[in-house]
Amino acid sequence: MDDIEGRIIQNKEIVSGHYLLKVKLAKPMNTPIPGQFAMMKLPDSEVFLRRPFSIYDYRQDTAYFMYKVVGKGTHSLSRTGKNSTVSLLCPLGKGFNIQKRDAYVVVAGGIGIAGVHLLIKRLGKQAIIFFGCNRAEELALMRYHINLNPYVSTLDGSYGFHGNVVQLLSKHLKTICKSNIEVFTCGPENMFVSLRRLLEKMRIPCQASFEERMACGLGLCFGCVKKTLDEKEPYKRVCKEGPVFDLWQVCL
Repeated sequence: MDDIEGRIIQNKEIVSGHYLLKVKLAKPMNTPIPGQFAMMKLPDSEVFLRRPFSIYDYRQDTAYFMYKVVGKGTHSLSRTGKNSTVSLLCPLGKGFNIQKRDAYVVVAGGIGIAGVHLLIKRLGKQAIIFFGCNRAEELALMRYHINLNPYVSTLDGSYGFHGNVVQLLSKHLKTICKSNIEVFTCGPENMFVSLRRLLEKMRIPCQASFEERMACGLGLCFGCVKKTLDEKEPYKRVCKEGPVFDLWQVCL
């Protein structure tokens, strides 16, 4: 983990309220594992604490972040212009553990695609992708993966399956299910609840990347804990032991 200064070279709105940020780093960071994140210090002096962002992509000395405007920090970032300076603690956290499987299913809900983009790049054509969003306009978030023929759902029915992404997965699970399959997911926690209920009968392994508010990102403040089934140390830090957890070990 390093504290690296970076210069914004692009901060582009790709769909309403969603942005792709490109940051030129002063020095290379350690190659991130899919699922890891960065803590970003914004140039806005009124945003005191760093903000966590999934590392969407990394090429040579450029880091990419896809984010959704949801609060003061991301609103400030969306208004930050080209050539502004940010500071990044990166890469942080525990990413996805890719083991040899017969099939890899990736389930992303909305901006959760930012947390699995590197994973999909690593898996390539081996990835069976399920993506859920609110409306057809948000398919722009998936633009780099359209060639992998993802299964798509929209809540308003404007494209693909009319419903949520877990309902879509349930229609195809028996078809794609093999003896050695694993699911990787990122999205809102209520999606994880539905997903676990779906996978429960077959007890399919599932790694989930959790989104959580963080203060330090280093495991020092214990402000981002999740309760797990670990009897000795039930409370795990999303920033340190996560953000990727075994879905079956987290109390939802």
